[in-house]
Amino acid sequence: MDISIITKKLKLILSEKKLNQLGKTTGFTKRRRNVTAFQLVTSLICSLGDKNTDYLSDILRVFNQLTQQGVKYKPFHNQLAKPELAKLMREVTERVFKHWINDVLKYNKSIFSKFKQVSIQDGSTVAVKSSLQDIWPCRFKQTCPAAIELHATINLTKGSIDKASITPDTYSERAEVPELDDLKDHLFLADRGYYSADFVTALDKAGGFYVLRAKGLKKVLISKAVREDGKELIKIKHPQLSVLKNRLPKRQMVDMDVEIKGEIVRLIAIWSLKEKRHTYLISNLKREEFSMRDISLIYRIRWQVELLFKECKSYNNLHGFNTGNESLQESLIWTSLISMTLKRFMSGCVEQLYQVEMSTMTVSKTTVSWWYDILEAIVQKRRKALVRRVTDACEFLKENAKRAHVKRDKLSGILQFGLEPSFYDGSNKKQMVLA
Repeated sequence: MDISIITKKLKLILSEKKLNQLGKTTGFTKRRRNVTAFQLVTSLICSLGDKNTDYLSDILRVFNQLTQQGVKYKPFHNQLAKPELAKLMREVTERVFKHWINDVLKYNKSIFSKFKQVSIQDGSTVAVKSSLQDIWPCRFKQTCPAAIELHATINLTKGSIDKASITPDTYSERAEVPELDDLKDHLFLADRGYYSADFVTALDKAGGFYVLRAKGLKKVLISKAVREDGKELIKIKHPQLSVLKNRLPKRQMVDMDVEIKGEIVRLIAIWSLKEKRHTYLISNLKREEFSMRDISLIYRIRWQVELLFKECKSYNNLHGFNTGNESLQESLIWTSLISMTLKRFMSGCVEQLYQVEMSTMTVSKTTVSWWYDILEAIVQKRRKALVRRVTDACEFLKENAKRAHVKRDKLSGILQFGLEPSFYDGSNKKQMVLA
């Protein structure tokens, strides 16, 4: 990879011609205006990705600075308030997910190499203005009348989102999981909100693998229960979990066979010091390949999706704005995902360009010297300036956004299961990987 490839990709996804055409096909642009789809999309990405943006007027100031115009607030707000803007931003987001992300990690010959992909699912709540409670109702009406739930499926090797959807907070999380056919040969990780007996049974039949935190298991029948030290815990035939629960140890995990929908699956009981109770992980991974300790550590990888949401909220303005326009709230959430994904794209490019391991969180928050400059060059069609600014940004990030604890991550972090940066070859020598 070289700088020219990065700039070509940037100009490809933020193409004036393509974005203006997309504005027409989505109905956002009906006639020629001072505020074009290209200018507005780029200004939104710039504003939400660079600093704390709390007001719509902040976005207007960035727009006028980028485009060198003097658009007033009311006509600008009229463009933001269009219902078609949400459709436009959703289309742009899907294009970004599809075309932008490098594989920043790869599987070597390890226990993960049997999976086509590791997919992680979760949701994050965004509180919005209470006047939107009829459109975006929240589960916790006493403390938060209105909220949007952002659902995301991330690809572990890409380190970014494959699929995202937006629903009211009251909607079922399980309804937003990927299609079963899309999870064939994948390892699927998710929290307890995505567990159901029907889902895990169907996923197993579809050829998918899973590690999920489970709930509502008091009445499941146990045919086998073994502690880490090898001691068998069952003394009566097929007790329910509610009967065995009080005998489960706190200092050791317990590996059980339980019956779910007529099928025998694994259930791992782990004592949670934080919650002062046992956590249950259900999986169809075989014992001869994955110990109960492996299952426990694999489930912790699910934390990567939590880090992604934290990155969006802390450094890409994923929050509710003070507006009662539901489509505008949705548009700004899509924009936050775009800006986060763009930064992770830059992080992956720096890794491949300089063969260093980067911290995506540090890249996301370290935008003061490069983010606006790159987008300004794109908007103002300054080709030579764009090449220079991308070069400067990559140099800056290489020196200031490296992963701080590479050795620790290989021992206890995300790399411990044989994952490694994509620029390593089989003998652990670094090599360049073209995008």
